[in-house]
Formats: sequence, structure tokens, C-alpha cells
Amino acid sequence: MVLYQGKRLYLAVIILSIVIGTYGVIILYLSNWSVIIESFSENEGALGVVLIIGLRILIVLGMAIYTFLKWLKQEQQYFSDLPFLFGSFFVLLGFGKSLDLFIDFIFFKLSETLVLIILKLRFFILILNLFPMIYLSNEMILYSFSLKPRFKKLHDENVRNKISFRIILIILMSETIAGVLAPNSRILSFYYPIIAIPSLITIIWLFYFAYKHKRLLQVNSLILTTGFGLYLLSQIMRPLLQYLISESSLFVIFVETIDLLIFAIIFAGFYKSPKY
Repeated sequence: MVLYQGKRLYLAVIILSIVIGTYGVIILYLSNWSVIIESFSENEGALGVVLIIGLRILIVLGMAIYTFLKWLKQEQQYFSDLPFLFGSFFVLLGFGKSLDLFIDFIFFKLSETLVLIILKLRFFILILNLFPMIYLSNEMILYSFSLKPRFKKLHDENVRNKISFRIILIILMSETIAGVLAPNSRILSFYYPIIAIPSLITIIWLFYFAYKHKRLLQVNSLILTTGFGLYLLSQIMRPLLQYLISESSLFVIFVETIDLLIFAIIFAGFYKSPKY
């Protein structure tokens, strides 16, 4: 693949961002290495947790690389392009999972204040992780309204863009303020389903709408609807499974394996073209 100057700049920024993020994660682990080793030795099944989460991180980062390269192969690059949005989604998911693994090891070892700071960092990564899909969903929702005669103003793409920007800004500000003001990890844990579940429902609607109206021809919207539907179901079922299995290495290995299979379906939806 021959890259022109602008594409080389995009590629350099993507690589630099991933390197900086990876460096930050490595420093976080190394600075708490003794605590991690202690926790690892005390928990039976810890190796299995490391292997399954490590495998998931490698796979989603591989998905991110594939989608970013697909974006760079396009004649023109826009940050609203599906490959760029999916690439951002996958790479942020990879960093989020690296923090999940870190939290699994240090949750009962570090002070409550430090744990809360790390949990808030993970919360902000969750917000950013869902942002690309929420942005796309927001665009599609406004487009669907523009098809109705009573929403004539939305026929103008510039008007839709302005409204979309305001909605996204309100969502991001509200979620960020909620995360910053969360007084403890228990309250913060309540925010996760409040943000994740409505966001996933919106994403599912997006791809179902795209499938029904034959939009987003670069991806298989039916597979993506199924994949994100299964991911929503896994998030809803997680508390029940946690109650049945208990918070243990077995629980983490089980749910991470399920999510790994689900994200393989999601990636297949991006990889395979629709038949219509």
C-alpha cells in the first residue's frame, strides 16, 4: 500500500497514539508490579484470567489495525468514515481491557482513593469507547427524522450537523461530569449500565435501521445488529452470572470468553459486505 503525505501523517498519528497509550499502561503496571505479583500468587486461576484478557486485547488491537489500514486505503479520509470509527472503537476497547485486567489485580490491594482514580480513568475510556458508535447512531437518527415531512429543517445537512454536535456535546459533558463527581466506586459502578445499556440499544437500532433501509453498504448491518444485540445481552446477564458463579477467576474467564466470541461476530459484520 503506497501512502501519500496526508495518509502518512494519519498513520503516524495513529501509531504514536497507540504507542503513547501502551507506554502509559506499561508504566501503570510496572509501578504496581509487586502488588500485581502478590495478587497473582494469591488468586487461583489468575493465569487463565491473564491469558483470556491478553488474548482479547491482542485480537481487538488486530481488528483496530485492520480497520485503520482499510481507512487509509480509501481515496479520501474523513474522521466520520466507518473504518475510522470502528478502528477507534476497537483500539479504545483494547486499552479498556488492559485497565480491566489491572483493576482485577489491584482492587483489594491499593487504597480506596487510588482505586477510585483508576476506576474513573476506566469510566472515561468507556465513554470514549462508545463515542464512535454513538456519533454514528446520532447521525443516523437525525437522518431518519429528516425523511419525515414534518422535520423539513433536517433536510439540510448543515442543520443536522449542528444539532448532532450539540447533542454529542451534551452527552459527553453530562457523562464526564457524572464521572468526575462520583464519590466512590459503588456509585461509579451504577453509572456503567446507565451509560452502556442505552448506548448499546441506540447502536443496535442504528444497524437495524441501516439493514432495513439498506444504508451503510460498507458493512453487514444484520450481523452487526446481531453482534451488538448479543453484547447488550451479555452486559445485562453479567450481574446474574456474577451472582451465580461469584466474583472469581472462573467468572472473569467465562464472561471474557463470551465477549471474545461476540466481538468476533461484530468484526465479521464489519469485514463481510452485505448481500443486498
